[in-house]
Amino acid sequence: MFDPRDPMERFYWHYDSRRQLSMAQIIAMGSVDVETVALIWLLLEHGVSLTVAGPTDPQPGIGKTTTLNALLQFLPEGTALAYMSGMYENFAFTRIANIDPATTYALCNEVSDHLPIYMWGRVARRYLTLPVQGYHIATSIHADTIVDVISMYHHDLHLRAEDVRRLGLVINIGLVGRVYPLRRRWFTTHFLQPDADPQHPDDIVPIPLSLWNEFDDTFEHADQAILDDLAQWTGIPPAEFASKQMYDAIDEVRQCEKKSLP
Repeated sequence: MFDPRDPMERFYWHYDSRRQLSMAQIIAMGSVDVETVALIWLLLEHGVSLTVAGPTDPQPGIGKTTTLNALLQFLPEGTALAYMSGMYENFAFTRIANIDPATTYALCNEVSDHLPIYMWGRVARRYLTLPVQGYHIATSIHADTIVDVISMYHHDLHLRAEDVRRLGLVINIGLVGRVYPLRRRWFTTHFLQPDADPQHPDDIVPIPLSLWNEFDDTFEHADQAILDDLAQWTGIPPAEFASKQMYDAIDEVRQCEKKSLP
């Protein structure tokens, strides 16, 4: 049986990326920009859940696992990772008294029905509703757009709208270009608005935080009004969204690690 606590088995079953990259290296490759990563960093430091989505036509090298692992470096110090055992998962960690849900991320390498070491059906629903108990989740899925992500969670896996709205960040990535090597880009970054509209309680509203512009290979970012709302939804002081300190720190790391890239 697959044991995710065993480093060798984790590597074999893709919990550990076969090509480890830091977030600074991913920025230097042009996959995403500093501003987008800085905002994600801030949200992850405050316990927001995370989904990294890649194309529904699976091919090796898309980068879901690499991206997910790189983003885990932004979790707060003292965060515990609970590695899921796919369809074998019994969620015993939720019954351990000294585990604090507020400081625990449940890590599932993929929500899909492709392999038994992934999660699907009843087990996936149990996993994706852990935020109700105060846990945070980090996972990847096959979905081309944010609409496809929501459809998978809400319709295919039958999560309630309120459960989908607790799932925080959704990053859709993919490959671009017509000649080898293809380039990886973060097409969109969305935040699922947690508050329901009283008039439309079943609506799930994805808030765009970053959009890739294919015409000039740049990234468009959320305006200040969205950032102000984001601060209110997450309980983060609004002044932190205006701070350049985090942006400068990431940029400095990027410049240092760019020199080490081939």
